[in-house]
Amino acid sequence: MNLLIVDDEIITVEGILKGVLWEELGFDHVYSCTSAEDAKAIFGKDTIDILLSDIEMPEESGIRLLEWVREKGYDTECIFLTCHDEFKYAQKALKLEGFDYLLKPIPFMNCRKY
Repeated sequence: MNLLIVDDEIITVEGILKGVLWEELGFDHVYSCTSAEDAKAIFGKDTIDILLSDIEMPEESGIRLLEWVREKGYDTECIFLTCHDEFKYAQKALKLEGFDYLLKPIPFMNCRKY
């Protein structure tokens, strides 16, 4: 199983990479990047089973990235990260079949439940 972490804040990406023992959770590969553009390139190289993405990023949002994933027909579950607890984000994520929605900062134990 492969995971892709996408967040424009490198400190968040590094914290998620180091804060969870991904191999113990059954992940073969954990990819990370700081933009939707880089994420799309990773999707072109390997199968991504779970996308863990920030919603708001400067160049392209996580919502738009998930729209692209759905348009391309990838069978990927998505969990969004955000600092915002506004319903409009959750509503849009649900329309795109986003799996869940985590508020930052993320307690690492929450990652284990998925």
